[in-house]
Amino acid sequence: MRRRALLAVAATVPLAGCPAAPWRDDPENVDGAEVTLRREHTGTFDSDEPGHSDDAVLLPAVDADPPRVTVRGRLLDGSRDCYRVDLIEATLDADRLSCRLTTEDDPDWDESGCSDIAEPHPYEVVVRFIEAPVPETVDVRHGDETILEERV
Repeated sequence: MRRRALLAVAATVPLAGCPAAPWRDDPENVDGAEVTLRREHTGTFDSDEPGHSDDAVLLPAVDADPPRVTVRGRLLDGSRDCYRVDLIEATLDADRLSCRLTTEDDPDWDESGCSDIAEPHPYEVVVRFIEAPVPETVDVRHGDETILEERV
């Protein structure tokens, strides 16, 4: 049975460099897993294919307590000053964790113009499996394009 939860990771925090932290303090619960979106990386972004601006890597920690997976990526779209990454959907079942991200207008941006069109936006999605089992596969989509599909 496929369980589905839509995440409305609220557009309540500005980008890194502003006074507020670029993540939600309260993770969203999705069918027994906690999902946290950060609009930065807490570590190095090591892609297997350097040079790609729209990319993601999977960092599993299935032996941790609780088990977790981390997806670090960069989404190429918009401009750094007026847009930000949002996690708009997460689906979890026993076989698959699927996350869909997009860039959206930053409601906290109150300047008159945008700079640096087509900037890669860094992000990190951490999923802690509190009550749910770790799925076999993780896929990440930027909009409708699958960026990552990998076995845990």
